[in-house]
Amino acid sequence: MHRLKKRYIGLFIALVSGWGGQSLAQLGAPLSTAANPLTLSKALELARTNYPSLRGKLANIRAAESDAQALNLSLLPQAGVQAQTLNATSNQVRGAYVSNGGLLLPISGVRTDGFRNQAAWTSGLSMVIDWEAITFGRRQARRTQAQLAVEQAQADYEGELFTHQVRVCDAYLLALNAQKSVALQTTNLRRSQELQRIIRASTEGGLRPGIDSAVANTEVARAQLQVLESQQLAQQQVLRLTELIGQPNPTVQLDSMVFYNQLPQLPLTPGSNPALHPQLRVYQKTIDLGRANEALLKASALPSISVLGSLQGRGSGISEATQADGTFRIDPSLGAGLPLRSYNYIVGVTAIWRPTDLWRTKYVVSGQRERVNASQQAYEQQALGIQAASQNAVLQLQLAQARAQQAPLQLDAANQAYIQSQARYESGLDNIQALTQTSALLNRAEVDQALVTNSVWRALLLRAATAGDLDSFLQQLPR
Repeated sequence: MHRLKKRYIGLFIALVSGWGGQSLAQLGAPLSTAANPLTLSKALELARTNYPSLRGKLANIRAAESDAQALNLSLLPQAGVQAQTLNATSNQVRGAYVSNGGLLLPISGVRTDGFRNQAAWTSGLSMVIDWEAITFGRRQARRTQAQLAVEQAQADYEGELFTHQVRVCDAYLLALNAQKSVALQTTNLRRSQELQRIIRASTEGGLRPGIDSAVANTEVARAQLQVLESQQLAQQQVLRLTELIGQPNPTVQLDSMVFYNQLPQLPLTPGSNPALHPQLRVYQKTIDLGRANEALLKASALPSISVLGSLQGRGSGISEATQADGTFRIDPSLGAGLPLRSYNYIVGVTAIWRPTDLWRTKYVVSGQRERVNASQQAYEQQALGIQAASQNAVLQLQLAQARAQQAPLQLDAANQAYIQSQARYESGLDNIQALTQTSALLNRAEVDQALVTNSVWRALLLRAATAGDLDSFLQQLPR
């Protein structure tokens, strides 16, 4: 239960904490062009079918279903057939003994001629039908327990699937930022190289001082380093994404950049029923299963009434009647002991009740009740965390939308400043330092524009995660 709580709450913490630290270092490189680029929908499907933890959860569901089927069969009348052939002596003494788990095997019959080591073959065949007809609620409690075990495994899978899909979506958005970052840094490199070409021609013609050429060379080298850094980080982001889909590959091509061409239309509304959140359903089913276990423990102290029927046949190489001297004739051959000679049947009702179980069960039920209480408190803690994360998601979405409105203004201003600075430099009214500063501002504004656009989508994803409705995020994806 604690592992479940840490896993789910940790998801929200990771999404929120990753918000403020989003920077150029989170961006990565574009991947090589592929005929069939990886879409987000395809990534989610691959993750659902390939990721080991999800396959393990499905195996748990199948195991719980098999357990439920086995339990239903165990509640039916039980029939058993036994056949045996033994070669043994027949010495016996009068008096009682305890088998103690079968370590002392019974020898039937009592000899009247003392003790001998002469052995004879014996045979036995029996069929017993036993059915616990009246259980005072135990049968239904077991069925309920088995069904809830299946539902709990199903809820656990759905919660894990939801959590993992959120991880995949977030990793996909970050990997898209990786593509965009390399594209932007490559554009900045070309811009620096073009400026380098112009300045080199001016310095060679004596129109500009040599320091301008050195500064231009420095800017080109810096731009090249930024491209290489973004490519390196891109491979890390894509590798993280492909690991989440169960197919690690840092060269996968993603689709598409249309995320940067439009913003989500409307923010998500809060979920109307928090209890339907996939992560809360896991806790709720755990509580229900604990209560079912408590009901079964209470019923276990009640009596059980069973219907019993049996048919038995026995054969022996020892005669039934004594001889003239009062002894039993013993035929040691297999043919004498193998055929059945005597038959019996049993039909009746048996009732078993151990009143002392009432005292033991009292404390067992009390312990189970406290476990249910612990599960209830874990549910409340998880619900509290989701509620706080939901409120934070609303704030993050509002802030992201506000930033998205300002980022284009910043980019437009930076672009105008660069154009003007370039014109002033070419006319001799500005120095190289002013031009490189406006170039850096333009590059920063381009990166901020991409980050802000992507942050709106990530805010929408965070809101969907806290609302427990990922479809509301997927429905707004660019087509």
